[in-house]
Amino acid sequence: MEALAAIGDWISERESLLSGAAALIVLLGVLASAVGILYRHLAKLRNSGAATTHPEEPAKIELQQLSAPAPYPIHLAESDGLRIAYAVQGEGANDILVTPGIITNLNIMSHMPPFRDTVEAIAGFGRVVTFDKRGQGLSDPAVRPPSMEERVHDIEAVMDAAEMDRVVLYGVSEGGPMCLQFAHDHPERVKGLILLGTTACWEQSDDFPMGIDGRALDSLGKSWGTGVLRDIFFPSITREQMTDKTYQAFENLCATRQSIRQLVDFMKKTDVRPLLPHIRCPALVIHFGGDLAVPVRLGRAVAEGLPNAEFLEVAGIDHADLSQSPEGVARIGQFIASL
Repeated sequence: MEALAAIGDWISERESLLSGAAALIVLLGVLASAVGILYRHLAKLRNSGAATTHPEEPAKIELQQLSAPAPYPIHLAESDGLRIAYAVQGEGANDILVTPGIITNLNIMSHMPPFRDTVEAIAGFGRVVTFDKRGQGLSDPAVRPPSMEERVHDIEAVMDAAEMDRVVLYGVSEGGPMCLQFAHDHPERVKGLILLGTTACWEQSDDFPMGIDGRALDSLGKSWGTGVLRDIFFPSITREQMTDKTYQAFENLCATRQSIRQLVDFMKKTDVRPLLPHIRCPALVIHFGGDLAVPVRLGRAVAEGLPNAEFLEVAGIDHADLSQSPEGVARIGQFIASL
């Protein structure tokens, strides 16, 4: 997200030149995306022993496909008079609850490769429940952005509806603080924490200088729906697989700029750092070393603040696409087995 401030200025002041630093950040994001994709492509060829063959190209992602219904049943939990949509995948003795990032829609995410493939990988280790936060996706709309207390209550409501007693909480990006808050408030219901590409506090301040500059966070709302964020959030999706026009439509299908601005305001107020020393369950914190949305230092700080945490930095520039990291998926399987 540190690149977002520059992008926001570029959008709002098209007539002026980008500053050298901002231009460099955006350029590095694009170049890193290309290098990362090339690296993974070559690695797959090398590992398969088929360097002289041409692997099958990934299927193109079309808007019609993204807007289609999910291929699995959608269930509804009741929370404070609102219906919270959730879905169940996989089976087994381990219950895993995925707390989503800033925006979610169960229909769309079931067809978007980074989300779809990650959940399918995790479903190999147990029964996985994913849900739409209140006010988003297939859940009931909310008249205002939910508070942290309401978000925690929604997690509890989904667990009860899905008949989950104790779970492994899997928090992705903006969903990480929700998991940390829930683990603190309801330790008896959490066997372990898996945190991917997240932080305990977002905004930079005097007592948190490693945080993200507030202007960068604000520019997320300016940039949403323009399509310029794809190389930050989804660097593994090539333009041959998904055109810029389709990606732009994908963002507009998921959320409006106003709703993103409201979520950014909530993120800037979020700070669960004081809770970390009191969360005693085992935790696995995973972060891509080149994450352009949430710097790796923030994930490392979460692991350092938790008494019983392991930090795993994986190679790559992805934000939440764990399907791009066999190492990360394997370590999750080991972690869950150890519980």
